[in-house]
Amino acid sequence: MLFFPGSKSDHNLTPEAKGLIESVYSTIIDPGAWQIFLQQLVGATNSRSARMLVMNSGADLVTTSIKVNIDDKYHRQYVDHYVNSCPWRPELSSMTPGRLYSTYLHFSCAQKDFYRTEFFNDWARPQDIHHGMCGTVFCGSEHAVQLLIQRTRDQRYYTEEETSFVNELVPHIQNSLQIAGQVHESRAQAEAISIAAGLETIPFLLLNRQLKAVYLSPGVEDFLKDNGVVRLTNDKLKISDSVHNHTLNRLLQECLRSAESRNFNTASKTFTIPGFEKSDLHLLIRPVHPDVPVLISEPSVYVVIYLYDPTARINLSIERLKSLYSLSEAEIRVTMAMVATADSGEAARKCYISMHTLRSHLKSIFSKTNTRNRTELMKRLLTGPARLH
Repeated sequence: MLFFPGSKSDHNLTPEAKGLIESVYSTIIDPGAWQIFLQQLVGATNSRSARMLVMNSGADLVTTSIKVNIDDKYHRQYVDHYVNSCPWRPELSSMTPGRLYSTYLHFSCAQKDFYRTEFFNDWARPQDIHHGMCGTVFCGSEHAVQLLIQRTRDQRYYTEEETSFVNELVPHIQNSLQIAGQVHESRAQAEAISIAAGLETIPFLLLNRQLKAVYLSPGVEDFLKDNGVVRLTNDKLKISDSVHNHTLNRLLQECLRSAESRNFNTASKTFTIPGFEKSDLHLLIRPVHPDVPVLISEPSVYVVIYLYDPTARINLSIERLKSLYSLSEAEIRVTMAMVATADSGEAARKCYISMHTLRSHLKSIFSKTNTRNRTELMKRLLTGPARLH
């Protein structure tokens, strides 16, 4: 017989029991390990098959599932139809969660009555499934997780002792699912920050599904504190002008929907706040969907807002401009002037050249930096290796 923490001494754990517990807790980082756990559970209990169903809070709709030794066709039939026609399911909803029950011993549907049901004759009998053990092992605000184990006719029903053995595992399953949700949130946020920082090198805020700021890159907090136009109120970005604030919220919602649907093709949004401290403040809004696997939580989605203040001092490496793009001395002076001011006329005056000469230099700069216009050039310079941080 196997022993588990809480029942007898941990020192009495057999290698098989240790393997089951290790598999349960390894799912915290790798949800794919649930497959290994179910395979081990089938072997340890001399069973035919097993399934773990992640369901809605009412436990009448399967949202995700993991299965062992169940044919894809039959599993799809179960999820689409038989999940609610199984004779044990109505009674299971009224039974105490946090443990499994033997379908032979603990349900009012007798075996002879079970053999008369559509569920048995059309779904279970073709697979030689005659006995089961099932129960709700986890209840959350949005999800319920149920574990089901099946046996053939020859393997016979699950006894009280066998049911108790499996129930020793339930606290470990509950712990791992709860911890996994917490770990997933932290891992997803860290991954989202990494993605956002890799896309652009300018300051940014990372917003969660509630559009609340969960991360501010260096410099953003001081910037928001010192200006009177954009601010954080209750962790939400606000613009003092109500019209611009409404537009910002609309764009954020659109990007959030793109993140949820993973439709990133045309998801990026740009927004300009005119007349911000003698120049325009540009916001670049993008959806972020970190690819961190999770079993029972909703996939994490984020929205990143990049802040580009043209009045802020931007340092470029002259040596890198030369080595990376082969810019001439005159082209470097024009490039530095274009970064410093949004006005082409002022850039020409800074370089003591005519507008015609400025346009000629810009044409050459665009060609050497593989950009098509000023916007692309600024992005290349602000996010590329020529910028000093």
